[in-house]
Amino acid sequence: MTAPANPLQIAAKIHFFLMRELGQGIDMKRMLADTAYARDVLLVCEACRGTELATLARQYRSALKAGAAAAAAPGHSRKPMDWAADTSGFGVTDTQPAPAPAVPARRSWFARLTSR
Repeated sequence: MTAPANPLQIAAKIHFFLMRELGQGIDMKRMLADTAYARDVLLVCEACRGTELATLARQYRSALKAGAAAAAAPGHSRKPMDWAADTSGFGVTDTQPAPAPAVPARRSWFARLTSR
């Protein structure tokens, strides 16, 4: 069996194999986001000897390592920018807020009634 490079594809296969073997699936989104949950799922997979789950657990770990290595490749890392430290993400934030526009004074409803 060839190993898919995408951890989501491997998690989907793990889900379906666990449904078949144990009658209980996994939360694939949580497996991709939560490392503790992924570790627990992979430990269960490794405990199911004689099935393809142990192989899928190894493939999942190697896919995560390959993804981390690709993200850490030179030229692909994010570098901090000094000007971005004080921004909201929508552009450079002014240090001096603009003054509030002048609002004309409103006459009270009573003054409007009596001025007619």
